[in-house]
Amino acid sequence: MQIGDWKAVAGMADVYNQARELGIETNIAELEAFGFTVIEPDKTGMPADFASRLMDKTQELAAKEDLNVVDLNKQAVRPAAGRQLFNLITKDPLYADAMMAPAAQVMAKYMMGASYRLYSMVAFLKEGHAIPTPLHNDSTGVPPPIPFYGNVCNVSWVLTDYTKESGTLCMQPGSHRLCRMPTQAEWPKFMGGQAEDDLFVPVLAKAGSLAVFHGNTWHGTYPKTNDAVRCHVAIAACRNYVNPAETFASVPESTVQRGGPEFARALGRTAWQGYGTEGPKYDRMLMVRAATGTVYG
Repeated sequence: MQIGDWKAVAGMADVYNQARELGIETNIAELEAFGFTVIEPDKTGMPADFASRLMDKTQELAAKEDLNVVDLNKQAVRPAAGRQLFNLITKDPLYADAMMAPAAQVMAKYMMGASYRLYSMVAFLKEGHAIPTPLHNDSTGVPPPIPFYGNVCNVSWVLTDYTKESGTLCMQPGSHRLCRMPTQAEWPKFMGGQAEDDLFVPVLAKAGSLAVFHGNTWHGTYPKTNDAVRCHVAIAACRNYVNPAETFASVPESTVQRGGPEFARALGRTAWQGYGTEGPKYDRMLMVRAATGTVYG
């Protein structure tokens, strides 16, 4: 059907029409039904070599960065095994390109509204064998019931082939409808829980794909049982009222200019929050007014 600029779903018409142009309407249906989807490399809207360039840059940063710079890397017990690289958006303009990829933008806006903000950008890099990441959702610090529309979402660039043996993401289909964190008893048995392993499915994706999931979806990882390098860059987006996990004040102005006005907005450059004695700027408050009437605003 023809989609108009309908007031009741302000902000959705452009996003949905862009999804049609990219050929990812089916991915939106999968996201709604199951809480996650995989967008194939040829539908991301980016050049065929983009993922390999992003992988090269991520490995280059990992080689240069002191492992102990990241506090989690020093912990014996931590949320995820392997190496994590944080605040990537400040490290190289290529990560701005990753965020502004057409399919990534469509999915972030579809899940978090047109007024979404960047929450964080983190690389997960594993070499050799690794234990599973426990089952969780990404609504950190949110008491139940978590809003059905979610406060955060995840759009991840898969930079190596993701298989069960490589320790790919583990999802419980439909769990985004439960609007709460899983209990430890609800973890799969291979994680030490009591739930049957066949209630969970691996995210199988080729390098260059986008693994996309709702922030309410229960997920973790399978144990990594091969020696191949495994890497993805997770772009987390949030609602405009959520305090981002990372600070973006040090993003170079050249990168902001490269990303354009929408990139600057997502970084919070035009956010109405964060004022002092002068109070909020009214024109900036008006920018998020649509979000008070529809989850797509």
